[in-house]
Amino acid sequence: MGELLYGNEEIYIIVYCFILLWLNLDYIKDYKKIKTGLSEISSDAELEVNPEGLSMVLIDLLFNFFRRWLLYILAVLMTGNIFVVIVSVTLFAISLYDVLFNCSLAKLKKSNLKFYLAGLDTIYVSIFVSYLLLS
Repeated sequence: MGELLYGNEEIYIIVYCFILLWLNLDYIKDYKKIKTGLSEISSDAELEVNPEGLSMVLIDLLFNFFRRWLLYILAVLMTGNIFVVIVSVTLFAISLYDVLFNCSLAKLKKSNLKFYLAGLDTIYVSIFVSYLLLS
């Protein structure tokens, strides 16, 4: 089993990147439906879960780790490029801000940050996959 895993790390990273691309493109495609659904909810009282609660923030942090931040870490470690470090840190800071400060329903309705992050992540992942395939 170890032989199957060892030496094939790049293939697993590329598969992970394609999963991320699929998630991001699906989110971008369904963004208008998501915004419409959010606008139909009148208040936080209608929600079964408090979006500002500690448990939801922790779930969102964990989700963002696997959806974004793990890729940023992998890209920095694999490329060693200072430009990749700067872009990764910038995207990390923006997504961390989004997780910590756009958690109420009112802020989610007004904010387009998740949409822009999905678009930037799609570009980032595409460039990183191209780098992996060409190197």
